[in-house]
Amino acid sequence: MSDIARKNGSHAVYGGVSVDIAEEGLDQVTQLLAGFRGGAYKVMGSALARAANSGKTVAKREASKKYTISQSEFVAQTKNINHFVHSGSALSVVFGYRGHVIPLIKFDTKFGADGRVHTRVLRSSAREILDHAFVARMGGHTGVFEREGPERFPVRELYGPATPQMMYSDEETMDKIEAKVVETYEKRIGHEIDVILNGWRR
Repeated sequence: MSDIARKNGSHAVYGGVSVDIAEEGLDQVTQLLAGFRGGAYKVMGSALARAANSGKTVAKREASKKYTISQSEFVAQTKNINHFVHSGSALSVVFGYRGHVIPLIKFDTKFGADGRVHTRVLRSSAREILDHAFVARMGGHTGVFEREGPERFPVRELYGPATPQMMYSDEETMDKIEAKVVETYEKRIGHEIDVILNGWRR
């Protein structure tokens, strides 16, 4: 049951794609926007945000093919982490994603006719019967729980993978995400420069 995590609390999972910016490209942006305080970083920051979102769009589409989670739920469970990394005169942009392990109830989980919980995380897997699990509302939300021992309490919630795990466990998906991120970032830089130079946004 490697697709199901048994935990007493959710935890965060991180992942990132590092994309180097050519030094001459950075210099060009800096020179063009020399008269605008922080202009270069505004431009790169805006392009960065658009690029990360474009990568997430690819990720949600690919993940929904493999996992029994909706695209809207995937997006809701995924946060962008974007920042600049300096190393001497070189600058890298890190497009990152963060997410917590997702409650199993968000995947293909339901009660069977036999009253037991049936679940499936991967679309390629058969439904799994969880003999000792039950659905209940605890801690302000509804989830799938199981008892840790013969007593009624304590119980623990069951989870599926976090969205970064879905992304980074598949090399082909990561290649598609990275390609889209880089493509979008490069396209947006010119537009964002025009925005600053023409005074459309300060």
